[in-house]
Amino acid sequence: MTADAFLDHWQGCHATLARSLPGLRGHLLNIPLETHSRSDVAQLDIAAFDGIEELWLDDATATASPAAQPWRDDATTFIGAMRSLVTQESWQVPLPPGARPGVKSFTAIQRRADASPEAFQHAWRNIHGPMAATVPLLRGFVLSGIIGEQAPDPIAPLRMALPLDGIAESWCDDMAARRAMVVSPEAQHWFADGATFLGQVKTVLLREIVVVAPPC
Repeated sequence: MTADAFLDHWQGCHATLARSLPGLRGHLLNIPLETHSRSDVAQLDIAAFDGIEELWLDDATATASPAAQPWRDDATTFIGAMRSLVTQESWQVPLPPGARPGVKSFTAIQRRADASPEAFQHAWRNIHGPMAATVPLLRGFVLSGIIGEQAPDPIAPLRMALPLDGIAESWCDDMAARRAMVVSPEAQHWFADGATFLGQVKTVLLREIVVVAPPC
């Protein structure tokens, strides 16, 4: 299947079927723009992927409900491999009202091998997270803790170094703002703090497609 054919089906038929999911509160499709790497933190091994789908649901089991069967069946016709993670958000910098910013950074995270889960969560949520408010041109920042993983049967699992300890997402207005943000003194201080507790990360810059606007 070509990349264009995948995106057409994902944004069209599959997104329409997702509206049948019980308790659907938000639905985003995210298209990769480029990968961002860091010299001070090792790269997490994740296979190349064509997109990230985000769903906000009243109940995480909704995707396994009978009402979701057409959506699940359709996924097998065009998705070659995938992972499905259940997360819980903790907003550090709320998004501004109105249209969502143009560029999103998505970072999958594993903690350092010598850090306990409790030490990682404390450093990530209580120290690193609030520092985001000091970074110029950063329009939003959210930390998502991993609650569990749902088996994507019968679709093959995407190759990914697991377990993850968290996912961080941030937003900038555009690529120019993103480039200016990462070289600011405040961002450099923020990144240096992250290097003290991050073990491996994988960061991908994305373009969001809003199917159903998610709750703030």
